[in-house]
Amino acid sequence: MTSDLGLVMRKMGLGDWYDGLNEEGKRILSRYSSHIDESKGAQWSLLEMAKHANLDENHKFAIILATQGLTIGGDALLHFLMNEEMITATAEINRNDEAKWYCEQGLNMVPKILDVLKDHHGGVLPNYIACRNRLIDLTVGLEGDYDRAERLMLEFVDLGLLDATEAEFRIRSLKIHRLQRTFDSVYSVRFTKD
Repeated sequence: MTSDLGLVMRKMGLGDWYDGLNEEGKRILSRYSSHIDESKGAQWSLLEMAKHANLDENHKFAIILATQGLTIGGDALLHFLMNEEMITATAEINRNDEAKWYCEQGLNMVPKILDVLKDHHGGVLPNYIACRNRLIDLTVGLEGDYDRAERLMLEFVDLGLLDATEAEFRIRSLKIHRLQRTFDSVYSVRFTKD
C-alpha cells in the first residue's frame, strides 16, 4: 500500500472521513492499513482493517471502522461481514444490547447471503459466524435463557446456519450446561446455624 494513507483514503472516497479522524485515530489507522488491498475498494479495506483491529483487541477502533463500512454501502455479503465485525467489537466491550441488535440484523441478512457466504468460504459455512455464535453466548451466558437458546438453534437450522445433527448436539450440550449450573448453585448454598 502507498505510504500516503490520506491519499489512499481519498482515492477510495474516504477522504472526508479520514480528515475527520483525530491524530491518534490516523496513527492507529495507519497501523491497520498495511492489511488492505486498496484495489478492492473502500468497504473491503474497512472490513480488513476492522478485522485486524478486533484481532488486536482494539474493539473501539473496530467499531469506528465498521460503522463507516456499514454506512458506505456495498454488496450484501460485504454488509453482512462488516456487521459480523460490529458484533464481535460490541460484544467484546460488553455493549451487549448493541451486540444482540447486530446479531438480529445479521440473522435477517442470512436468507440473502447464505449461498454467497458459503462460496466465499470454499463452499461451506465458516465454523464461526458471529450472529449465530454470539447470540447464543449472550442468551445463555448473560441472560441464562436456555429455552430461548434451544429455540434459536432450531431457527438456525431453518435458516441454513446449522446442520440439524449439529443443532441436536448443541441442544444436548445446553441441557447439560443448564444442569451443571443448577447443581453448582445448589452446592454453593451455605447453611448457617442460628
